[in-house]
Amino acid sequence: MSGQLSDLAAAVAARTREFGPDHPETLSARHELALAYFHVGIGAGEARLSDAIDTLERVAADRARVLGTAHPDTLATWGSLSLLYGQARRDDEIPALRERIAAGWAEVVADRERRLGPDEPDTQFARIRLASAYGDLGREPDRVALLERVIASWGRLAAERERRLGPVHPDTVDARERHAYCHRWVGRADEEMSLVERIAADHERLLGPAHPRTLHAQVQLAARYWEGDHDTPRSIALAERLIGDVHAVLGADHDDLRHLRAVLMLGYATTGRQGDALAVAARYPMADDPAE
Repeated sequence: MSGQLSDLAAAVAARTREFGPDHPETLSARHELALAYFHVGIGAGEARLSDAIDTLERVAADRARVLGTAHPDTLATWGSLSLLYGQARRDDEIPALRERIAAGWAEVVADRERRLGPDEPDTQFARIRLASAYGDLGREPDRVALLERVIASWGRLAAERERRLGPVHPDTVDARERHAYCHRWVGRADEEMSLVERIAADHERLLGPAHPRTLHAQVQLAARYWEGDHDTPRSIALAERLIGDVHAVLGADHDDLRHLRAVLMLGYATTGRQGDALAVAARYPMADDPAE
């Protein structure tokens, strides 16, 4: 880690020489250096944590001065600083900082709604960050209300793309998946699962069961069944049915095979089928498996 600190410090120096101290590239490097100080400082006493906070406070001040208080980079630095204040037990400084973060994201959301429109992805990403800021402040009704707007916007975007591009175009699928996923943030897992099942069914109907994109959609469905113990038996059954085709069509090193293998092994392990989990690992080995 000391080598990483040296490399990051050298990167800061190089960017300062090339771009100047206030350039966004320089400020980004300084942010990374501050976080590296923090990671080095874990378990190493208060001095490193103090270095990290001092560095990050300077970056936050410079970003606010150069970029403004409602810029995502400034808000990201404040977010990191809030975490470090918590580590340093400076809890009395956190609420005011979180208020500033929420106010900043509210400005970003308003600006993007005005410039980009209410349903554009970048607007949704800003709303999600604002909802998280509301959650940090304990403003649960505001968080949920904003997430409901996110759900409605992703739904409108998914429907518009489906009309224009078709249900399985990658851009449509991206919007449909995001629309599905954000239901879990408001406790509506059943609606999420229904939407993910429809995505997988549309791929199978339109592209066929062995198409790589169909297999990817089915892997995503198996993973969603697994997550949060939504339906572990169905996750296992689907993964068992898929894994041979995923291996044959996509290859032994494909990320979808790696993901599906992990889902199946975890499903077996949590239902007491350790032998089956080991058999899957042996049948579909990965290069980074631990040596026996």
